[in-house]
Formats: sequence, structure tokens, C-alpha cells
Amino acid sequence: MCLSTGRTTMNNDRHERLFFALALESPTNQPAFRQLCQLIQILPGDGRRVPDSNLHLTLAFLGLVSEQQKEHLLALTSALTLPAFSLHASILKYQKRSRLIWLGCNNVPAPLEQLAADLKEAAEQVGLKQERRKYTPHITLKKHVRQRPESLPENNDFTFHFQHFGLYISEQVKTARRSGVRYRCLQQWPLSQTKPDNQDPE
Repeated sequence: MCLSTGRTTMNNDRHERLFFALALESPTNQPAFRQLCQLIQILPGDGRRVPDSNLHLTLAFLGLVSEQQKEHLLALTSALTLPAFSLHASILKYQKRSRLIWLGCNNVPAPLEQLAADLKEAAEQVGLKQERRKYTPHITLKKHVRQRPESLPENNDFTFHFQHFGLYISEQVKTARRSGVRYRCLQQWPLSQTKPDNQDPE
């Protein structure tokens, strides 16, 4: 397997493709995470399932970020103080425009909405353009689904508890048979606290 660094050189400056997200796989969330992985296996239609290790809930997509922008962003993020929260997800949808099947929720917890808004504001402060549309939390389960499935599994009910959020890098992975992406956490922050937990690079 050949693994790229996830970095792009632009105008002699190194850029990384980054995003803020909530990890789903944690000791607290193991039952719900296993249930979600089982659901993905039975989703109908064509397309490509999201690997278990890549499952996450995006808070803010940053795009290509320079080293200087990243350092400034880390400082702004470390100043945030928000409480831990739980998310109840039960809505399974097919999004025609993006060709995705994703899991969403009826009610967005106020701390989640505030966290996403604060991270979006921090991104804009360092010069990273952000979408103006309303934040819709969801977990992408399957990509490149060309046709709407006739039906999707019903009676889905997942509860995830979040005590941390992180900054992730998207890295290209290539093998002899196919290419894909891997998401790796660069730094993690505890909710309800102020100091980040540094994550050792893999």
C-alpha cells in the first residue's frame, strides 16, 4: 500500500486538506458504533460504503489549509469552551445531488450547533471560506449512489455521546487495486475543558 501525506504544494507553500469532526468510535459509543456498522452492510443500492474507520460527523470542512492558517486555527480552537453532549440520530436519507446515503437527526443539540458555528467563525477568521447554508449534522454512510434506493431500512435509532472533537486530515491511499482516502486525527480537544490533547502522528 502506498500512502500519500495528504499535503499539496501551492505557490511554494504546503497545504493540507483538513476538517473538524466528531469521532464515532469510542469506548462510550461502542454499542451504537457496532450497530451503525451493521446497518451500513445492509444498505441497498450501488455505490461505495464508507469504511468503518472513516465514519465521523463533520463539524466544519476547511479545504486546503496552509501551515500558517493551521497554527492560527489551532490557537483559536484551543480558546473554545463548550459542554459535552449527546446526539440522537434516527433519520436515514438519500441525497440525490451528492449521491449519498446519510444518517441525520430531528433535533440538533444546542452545544453541537454552537460548536459548529464557533469553528466556522474561527475558519473564517484565518481566511478559509465557509458555506453560508444552515449546518445540518449528518453521518455519511454510503457514497456514489447513482439511483435512489426503492426503500431504506427503518426503525433506526442511534445515540452517540461526545466528549471530544478533533481536527482531521484527509489523506489519499492507493493500492494496486483501488484508491481511497483515510481520515487521521491531528489534534483533539475535550469538551467542557480548554486545553487540547495532542495526538501523536501515526
